[in-house]
Amino acid sequence: MKLIRISTLLVFLCAAVQLWAWGQTGHRVVGYVAQQHLSAKASKQVNQVLTKFSLEMSGNYMDFLRSDTNYRFMNSWHYVSIPDGMRYEDIIPNPKGDVISIIEQLIVELRTKKFKLVKDEEFAIMALVHLVGDIHQPLHVGLAEDKGGNDIKVKWFGEATNLHHVWDSEIIDNEQLSYEEWGKHVNRNIEKWQVKAWQSSTVRDWAQESQDLRKACYDFDENANLKYEYSFRHLKTVELRLEQAGVRLAGLLNSIYD
Repeated sequence: MKLIRISTLLVFLCAAVQLWAWGQTGHRVVGYVAQQHLSAKASKQVNQVLTKFSLEMSGNYMDFLRSDTNYRFMNSWHYVSIPDGMRYEDIIPNPKGDVISIIEQLIVELRTKKFKLVKDEEFAIMALVHLVGDIHQPLHVGLAEDKGGNDIKVKWFGEATNLHHVWDSEIIDNEQLSYEEWGKHVNRNIEKWQVKAWQSSTVRDWAQESQDLRKACYDFDENANLKYEYSFRHLKTVELRLEQAGVRLAGLLNSIYD
């Protein structure tokens, strides 16, 4: 009976994790792409700081912590809710922090080496990897009324799920690629001018892009059974956001460590 309870708890925790961010593959893709665009100096320094995980693997750390009640205060860090027709500057920010304010603060703390949000430099890098990924998932800059698509019940190839999870994991996992295969795929055609343009934008620009993209996520009928057509329709957007997240993460780390 004890084993059953433990197994049930683990299933619940895994399900909860998947509601909150790019799935494990997506976050690892972001880290992989970032690694390809780090300067030699930044790469050396970042990988010296990271003792628990590589840059590719560190993006999942904040999700692993969700089972620990000591880190519940970080729940709001993964997303921001902005109504249609409004910008971040128009809303009252969550006093507990949101994905925009926390990324901006982590950048400051990594540059000054004065850590208040998290305990140390390693944690700050791992949090940055994760949250830069999150802000590029369109439904992480979501609508409060449906919790960023978590309350939108759909089917994925006949299996009950929700819209947020489809964007976090299902579209990516449906390709049946490892994170390294995904990373090589999305990184192969990134041009120098794109790197320059993407890295010249701000955290709030990234959030606005996600906000602009989110309406298209809802392009299905009520009680929809999402399949290949939906995946094909949105796969390029998913690829673009993974590319941009990785390149921009590298730009931040280069600016801090190069």
